[in-house]
Formats: sequence, structure tokens, C-alpha cells
Amino acid sequence: MNLQEFIKTALAEIVAGVAEARTEGNKHGATIGSNRVYGHLKEAGIITDNNGRPVTTVEFDIALAEANATDTKGGIGVFLGSVGLGSQGASHGESSSNSRIKFSVPIIFPGEAG
Repeated sequence: MNLQEFIKTALAEIVAGVAEARTEGNKHGATIGSNRVYGHLKEAGIITDNNGRPVTTVEFDIALAEANATDTKGGIGVFLGSVGLGSQGASHGESSSNSRIKFSVPIIFPGEAG
């Protein structure tokens, strides 16, 4: 899986998960993903958009590994803990390099109107 696809899929699944959790929470009288935030927003460190909806930050800490080997195709893969997504293979004469990138993406989750 390439980095672009990983980020797109991760963010889409997070948003869908929040939306589904909100529906399930409503069945039990709970509110999940509400845009109604009251109190001292600045003191609590809550950032809002122009419409007063809270902005959440999704943080990524991604390990990228590039492997080149004699009997496998080289490429860059995204690795999550001990699970690797992307080009991998065991062979002799393999060389690899690893990099880490950290970044965050601001997002407004689905919820009730403020």
C-alpha cells in the first residue's frame, strides 16, 4: 500500500467509524461526535472552525521502509507496528532503508449541528 492510499483510507475509515458510533450511541441515549461544545473553549485548548464546530487533530507517525532485493520487487511500504503493508520479501542480497514521518491532519468529525 502506498502512503497516499494509506492516509486516504485511514482518514475515511476514522470518519466513517465516528459516524457509525454516533448512530449506535443515539440508540442508547449517548452523544458521540457532537458539535455542541460549551464552556471555556480557549482554556480547554479546543479549536473551532468558523461555524463553531470543534476541530480534532488526527496524528500520524508512519514508518516507511524501502527494500530492494535480487528476487523481489523493490518499493516503499507503510508499516504499522509489526504488520507491513506494501512490497516485502525475503531474499539474499537485500538492502533496505527506513524513514519515519510524523504529521497531523485537522478534521471536523460528523456530529450534531451546533
